[in-house]
Amino acid sequence: MKISSLNPGAVLSELSFYRVKEVRGKEVILLDDRDNEITLNDKYVEQLLSSADYFSKEEKKTKTELAELFIKSSRVAMTVAFFKADQNKTKKAIAEETAKWTKEVKEAFLNKGESALAEFASKPVLDYVPGGLRVMKGRHYGDIDDLGRVHFVDMEIQNKPGTSTDARMRLVDPRTIQYLIVGGVKYSLK
Repeated sequence: MKISSLNPGAVLSELSFYRVKEVRGKEVILLDDRDNEITLNDKYVEQLLSSADYFSKEEKKTKTELAELFIKSSRVAMTVAFFKADQNKTKKAIAEETAKWTKEVKEAFLNKGESALAEFASKPVLDYVPGGLRVMKGRHYGDIDDLGRVHFVDMEIQNKPGTSTDARMRLVDPRTIQYLIVGGVKYSLK
């Protein structure tokens, strides 16, 4: 669209996402997805923009309620905290860890006796590395893959314009969500 083609009364729409660069008094300097700088006044920001960070109340939700809320909240700025997938260890890594664990158990048993066995029994060698908690700020468009994971744009990662795919795209398994911030409310797992 060219500005010269606009006439008074023309109807326009906007669906944009921004990162705050700076706040100057009653003006907010923003960067869009293409790193264009945009300055908006405080009234526009407060009345029309949604924040992925800000919340004024908290609610507890079940795992199913969190997943449903996340999936239906497409095309809006949000924060999502979830557990990443577990990573399987190699056979070599498991063998090395088991040998080290066995040595430590023997030494502890010789020094502390049976109480050491109870301590080590609660810390077995796992064949995987548990996935860590990941917190992302961004948006999604409701795209779900065959495994039920949602394609999420992590807006804290710098965009690389000119590439065929968005390098900020991440996958979120809605079943592992711990909390969401969306629409001014923080929804946490019960």
